[in-house]
Amino acid sequence: MTGSSSPPERRRTIDFHAHVVVPEVYELAGGHNVFSELPADPGVTDEMRDGIKARARLVLGRMSDIGERIARMDAMGVDVQVLSASLVHQGLEWADAQLSLRLARTTNDWIARAVEMHPQRLIGLGTLPLHVPSLAVAELERCMGELSLKGVAISTTAAGMELGDAALRAFWAKAEALGAVVYIHPGGNRDPRFKRFHLWNSVGQAFEEAMAISSLMYDGVLEAFPKLKICVSHGGGYMPYYMGRIDRNYAEKANTRINMKKPPIDYLRMLYFDSCVYERAVLAHLVDRVGAERVVLGSDYPVGEARPVEFVLDTDGLSCAQKEKILGANAAALLGLGTRT
Repeated sequence: MTGSSSPPERRRTIDFHAHVVVPEVYELAGGHNVFSELPADPGVTDEMRDGIKARARLVLGRMSDIGERIARMDAMGVDVQVLSASLVHQGLEWADAQLSLRLARTTNDWIARAVEMHPQRLIGLGTLPLHVPSLAVAELERCMGELSLKGVAISTTAAGMELGDAALRAFWAKAEALGAVVYIHPGGNRDPRFKRFHLWNSVGQAFEEAMAISSLMYDGVLEAFPKLKICVSHGGGYMPYYMGRIDRNYAEKANTRINMKKPPIDYLRMLYFDSCVYERAVLAHLVDRVGAERVVLGSDYPVGEARPVEFVLDTDGLSCAQKEKILGANAAALLGLGTRT
């Protein structure tokens, strides 16, 4: 028999940047995080404040409602979402050791149940009390073992510690040993400089991502743990777009090379980045700098790209093969999944 009437197989699309909020955790954590401060930000009027609160109710509902999530995924053409806790809403750095661990475990159990209910549509990343490294390591082990999650999501700092701080080396060692995916997404910059004009979100998040990558490079994490699986949100913030000056400093200033044995661009290409950059020219530049094999689809659900698949498909200069990698193949490989529906 020659030929076949079967339709061609289609690569599944995997959205790496999809947030959740766990209501019982948010009830305790919400007031301690940057999102709760928005109504009191400089320049916010009473009229604006009402709109902020209304939008907050909508966003929080979408992050905690799995049924609506699946329906919206269908409308977006997304086959699979990688769930991670929204750290601007329910980050845990404010809490003491035991409370932060309890809230992390509650979040991780919630994510694991969601994945169990929809195993073909959802993949889970846990959250950690990273500011208490010993507890973070133990909960990472539980996430990867008991809960069968694929890794964890962390912020760009941990209670004032940069990600390359010596106190966090045990975490990075364990993540590498377990093959855990580590998704880095800022919990929000609280510096007063970023309070005006919502700058903590528009400028501050990308600044935080650049600083996190800097620490991973300059503090030697990527040199010490070359098998780490790290993905950085929002296309890596500012870092991938200003590597010329950073590489120049590496070449000219000896103190920048203390913990690095190769140029910064080589370390940058050890990382993965999501596609949530909002301009197609920026996505094309990111691919040019790090390679299409290092970029994964990201929507920033439920507040970012409403049509993330089309955003990638309509980006000029990317080949069909490159687009296929970004839409799902890269994430499938990073997460240890099969590639087709």
